[in-house]
Amino acid sequence: SGMGKTTLASMAPNPVFIGTDDGGRRIRNPKTGEPVDVVEGVETYADVRAVLQSDILLGHETVVIDTVTVLQDWAIPHMLQYIPHEKGHYVKRLEDYGFGKGYTHMYELMMAVLADLDRLVRRGKNVLLLCQFRGAVRGNPGGEDYVKAGPALYPGSKKDVANIQAKYCEWADHIFRIDWENAIVENGKIAPVDTRMIRMHPDATFEAKTRGTLFKDYPAVTFAEPGDDSLWRIMWPLGKGS
Repeated sequence: SGMGKTTLASMAPNPVFIGTDDGGRRIRNPKTGEPVDVVEGVETYADVRAVLQSDILLGHETVVIDTVTVLQDWAIPHMLQYIPHEKGHYVKRLEDYGFGKGYTHMYELMMAVLADLDRLVRRGKNVLLLCQFRGAVRGNPGGEDYVKAGPALYPGSKKDVANIQAKYCEWADHIFRIDWENAIVENGKIAPVDTRMIRMHPDATFEAKTRGTLFKDYPAVTFAEPGDDSLWRIMWPLGKGS
């Protein structure tokens, strides 16, 4: 939170925001000073799906969901309202479905969102999915399990395959992480740093990726101040989306 995800997205080509929190309503494009375009009246998981399937987005090059982490939270009350237990009754908690089936329902609801996004991509839209950042335990067949950070989406468990985080990471062409530049930790303390950067290549501690050779010559990209749109100028050198 507060690292500049929404600000960075506001500088993408002609964006429209589907906001699951009010962060976007407080943001102006730092290069133009204009407020971002926000779809009004989005309050539930079903609202987001309806917008993604509508013609509201057609006048924009870039569709931003801000944030998918909250959208996943919204999927839970939707599930409890519309998906009954296998015995026919409705439940009050995710765990009441039993045997991890609630997480399977949540996975299926989030996969339906990816199907909506696929249709937008086929129509030539750029799609930016903003997420919070969180660590999750990863199984390691060759040794001890470990913690790896990535998008704050359900990472599944050893007992199920409902790994929403992995599916969204597989779907994306690029995964970028906004990070502190040259942050140094010694004796459990981090040195004060106030300059940000964008990482697009992974290591053992966090998820990131790029497809193709677009960023092969960039270990990282600067995000030194709110109006720094270096990332988008590399991705779209002619100023247009693709």
